Amino acid sequence: MKAPCEFNLESDDMIKRTLLCVALFAALALTACGGDSGSDTTTPNTSIDRIEPLDTALPKSSVQAKAEPVAVSRMPPGAAVARIALGPLVGAKMTVSQDKGARLQIGQGRAVQATASPADLADQLRWNTLADGTQVAALAFSADGAQAIRLGVLARRVPAGAVLRFYGADGADVVEMPAAQLEQLRQINEEGGLSGDDARMVWGATTAGSVSVLEVQLPAGADAGQLQLAVPQLAHFTQTVQQAMQQPAKDMNIGSSGDCNRNVVCEADLQAESRAVAKMSFVSGGTPYLCTGTLMNDAKASRTPYFLTANHCISTQAEASTLTTYWFFRAATCDNPTQPDPAMTYISTGAKLLYTETASDATLLQLNFQIPEEKGVVYAGSYFGAGLTQGTGVTGVHNPAGDLQKYSVGSVTGYATCTSTGNGVFNCPSANSSTGQMYMVGWKQGTTEGGSSGSAIFAQLGKKRYVTGTLTAGSASCLNPNGTDNYGRFDRAYSRGIKAYLNP
Repeated sequence: MKAPCEFNLESDDMIKRTLLCVALFAALALTACGGDSGSDTTTPNTSIDRIEPLDTALPKSSVQAKAEPVAVSRMPPGAAVARIALGPLVGAKMTVSQDKGARLQIGQGRAVQATASPADLADQLRWNTLADGTQVAALAFSADGAQAIRLGVLARRVPAGAVLRFYGADGADVVEMPAAQLEQLRQINEEGGLSGDDARMVWGATTAGSVSVLEVQLPAGADAGQLQLAVPQLAHFTQTVQQAMQQPAKDMNIGSSGDCNRNVVCEADLQAESRAVAKMSFVSGGTPYLCTGTLMNDAKASRTPYFLTANHCISTQAEASTLTTYWFFRAATCDNPTQPDPAMTYISTGAKLLYTETASDATLLQLNFQIPEEKGVVYAGSYFGAGLTQGTGVTGVHNPAGDLQKYSVGSVTGYATCTSTGNGVFNCPSANSSTGQMYMVGWKQGTTEGGSSGSAIFAQLGKKRYVTGTLTAGSASCLNPNGTDNYGRFDRAYSRGIKAYLNP
């Protein structure tokens, strides 16, 4: 019979389990080794070494979530829409590092000279007055060869009651950003340390295809001359994210990870962790990237959308403000690993940077708007007590190469301290358990790839799993199954700064 107080080792090795229990006994000798006897996960956590996970699907709410109104274009049929044409990407082939220490690049940033200033954009708009006095105009941006486009909008002055809309050439899937939301985003950016135009820069929704439309609606009586709006840059996606929502066969990310990766839907025991993990798309310097992150619970179970990823993914407020998170980005079934879950959804409203550090390569964000809980997301629990010992079993859930969610099973093989040498490369010499800022992890099932960066490893205590680290770099791959990966230790980042937010 296995000892009742243990992390989930992948073997029954009594020596490993005995060493682990000795190291952790004082910290873990709490109610039923973590309260796995059916305790109410909605109550505040009082443990001294961990925060419990919170499953929003349990208990089921008797109140049905109110459906949000569907946004639609207000442009009159046949109205003139000017087009800014950028043409195809020109120059050397994009260099994309597949190292896990590098953010997975999925496109390029492009300057848009024709609308770089508010005066330039104003010259392009052709206003239409509707029956209710509302004024509306639109401007299309095309980039030949783009799989998707995301517009960087400088909202220097937007009249109260105005609305920005973003959509593709077919006019479907309209996403709105009202003036009040733009003002809120500016305030969040300023609180995060940005100022001036940097704080007023917002990134619209990613639209599939080579054309993206910006529509502007002004309320009746508003003076169009007071509008100061520019689009100085856009992100040209060479790989798609958004198309997976409607046309998975055209999403170049789906099915792109190595054959040794394991479909998370095939492992029933990992569905809670799966619902806490999100694929990330964000922009840095105009260029789009992918990583993986995890929704985190706090000690009060407040449902504040704290989100953990790697410092080498997002380390500035400017990057955080561009974040889009894709939830349930996983297969619908075990039998069809390329068919996306119909529950897949996304939030493109950015985040506030709360804490970031290079030592353990950790970043804690707070998403700007609440996660849609009606689909049953999970706020992951975390363990910050005694460090994991060698041999401790761990499980990773992530989006390798931007693919649908996969999982990996392995164990801690040692410790390291990683230092970035630039260009996504980390030097990670071995260390001991006292000095090491990273866990070295070897995999028995699955692996990780570019795009997995920032994803969490979970260690099991009783019947629950807790976040214990975030992926930084490593040599493991389908071609190198004996390689190791380095995960920044959550306990170190927690004690140095994350505690102030998750357990003040």
